[in-house]
Amino acid sequence: MKISFLTPAYNSEEWIKIMLDSIPKEYAYEIIVCDDGSTDKTVELLKEYEKTCPQLKIITHEENRGASESYNRCIAEATGDYVAIIDSDDQYLPPIRDVLAQVDGEYDIYYYNMLTKHGLQFVKSENDAYTWCGQFKIIRRRFIGDAVFTTRKDFAGDWDFNRVLMDNNPKCKYTGLFAYWYNYPRETSESDLHLRGLK
Repeated sequence: MKISFLTPAYNSEEWIKIMLDSIPKEYAYEIIVCDDGSTDKTVELLKEYEKTCPQLKIITHEENRGASESYNRCIAEATGDYVAIIDSDDQYLPPIRDVLAQVDGEYDIYYYNMLTKHGLQFVKSENDAYTWCGQFKIIRRRFIGDAVFTTRKDFAGDWDFNRVLMDNNPKCKYTGLFAYWYNYPRETSESDLHLRGLK
């Protein structure tokens, strides 16, 4: 299976290399990063990383448009069989290799669990399809269909994206593995950046 790793980035110079290093390159068909008008050294660091990572593809917004537009741009650019979305301030844990090894084309979504920076566990199960939407999953790209990240004041854009996916009754596998490190709580985390598009 070809897997596209997708990342929106905005002023992520502190985290971007850590995030990229955490992606198992042997499983990465492509790594697409959409820089959303960063004003720090994010793009410079990406270009340097690109020299030794042929899978890396950098796309840019000249001005900040908000995280949702960056998520959608990454999805539109992806060409793999599956997409794995990772925020630029987070990182994968080593068990992500065990998750990726299970992506065999049988399921629409492969779920894993998350740990926060303070050790809080987010466990994904079949009983919470419409909650804990976040970056818990590897999704068959063609299953995404018309699901998009939206820009609204009451919820982050991934709520609507996840709702559309769940409405289409995906066939899911729950690996039970803790494979994602969520850099939360943190000011200006990716979870807050959806509001940038509401200026």
